Parts: sequence; C-alpha cells; structure tokens
Amino acid sequence: MSSQTEQDQLSQQILETASGLYLKYGLKKVTMDDISKAVGKSRTSIYYYYKNREEVFQAVLDNLIKEVIAEIDANMKKRNTFEEKIKEFCISKVKTSEERSSFFRAIEAGMDNEERSKHIIGAHNQMMEAERNLLLNLFSASIKSNEIPTVTIEEQEAIIFILLSSIRGIRREMGLKNNFENLNNTVTTLTSMVIKHIS
Repeated sequence: MSSQTEQDQLSQQILETASGLYLKYGLKKVTMDDISKAVGKSRTSIYYYYKNREEVFQAVLDNLIKEVIAEIDANMKKRNTFEEKIKEFCISKVKTSEERSSFFRAIEAGMDNEERSKHIIGAHNQMMEAERNLLLNLFSASIKSNEIPTVTIEEQEAIIFILLSSIRGIRREMGLKNNFENLNNTVTTLTSMVIKHIS
C-alpha cells in the first residue's frame, strides 16, 4: 500500500472517529486528545492532518456534505427521465437529512448563537450550493438532450430555489409530526408542478 493511500485512510479514519465522538458526546466535549485516543494514534499524527478542533470539525462537515450529495446523485442516476430524477432528488434529500438528523442535533447541543451561525448556517449554505449545482447539471443535460424545453438560467435558478426551499419545508413539517407516510404523494405533486411550469 502506498504511503499516500495510508495517509488518505488515516485522514478518513480521523474524520469518521471524530464524527462518532460528536454524535456520542456533542461537539463541545470532544478534544483533540479524545480523537487521538479513539483513533489509536498520537496527537502529533492528528495535528499532521488538522491544526485544531475547528479544522477537524469543518472537515467532518465537508465530508458529510460530499457523502450526502454523492448519495443523492447516485440515486438520481438510477432514474431515466427528468421528472423521475427531480422526484428522486426530493425523496433522497428528505431521507438523507432524516438519516443524519441525530448527528446535527448532537453537534448543535451546547452551541451558542455565534457557533450555530458559523457552523450550522455555513454547512446549510454549502449544502444548498452543492444541491443547486446538482440540479443545474440536470437541467443542462435535459435541455441538451431535448427532453425538456429550453429554460433560461434565471428561470432555472428560480425553480431550483423554490424546489430546495419546498423540500426543506416538507421535511421539517413531516419530521415534526414524525410521519413521512405522504412523502411520495407530496413529492409527486411538487414535481408535477415543476413539470407543468416548464412545459
């Protein structure tokens, strides 16, 4: 195994370990010592990759966002039509958010407003941007293949903003009631509204 691969693996191991510790103890209580002990490496080894707790946490968030986007993208690729892909995006978005909600609750516990603003809003904006790019790529490919009519970039941006805001609202409301039974029907309606609008 090359040393580069070993370094990549150790870096990933640090992030996975830190993520597990955050989930168990919350962000505030996890130190670099805790991470190094849990990984089974010296603090020096951890500092080689990450300068401080802040860098580790930011890397965990970045990694989480990449994972979620990759999962949503992979699910969308299993579908054939623009409409099916939009619907899949919405369903996958809700499912991936729900699967990781306990992690976000754990890291938010004990955060003050400044920390919440810095980390959680930052992660939210990063996720929105990654999702926006995923949907812009879908629009671009679907227009290029003549599956959907030409839609201006301004119109695409407006549709994507409405879609992302709607799916977050749907997830929040269903999550509050802890009832996702109507997710499929709700997403079908939302998707058909997008299709009618661009047709």
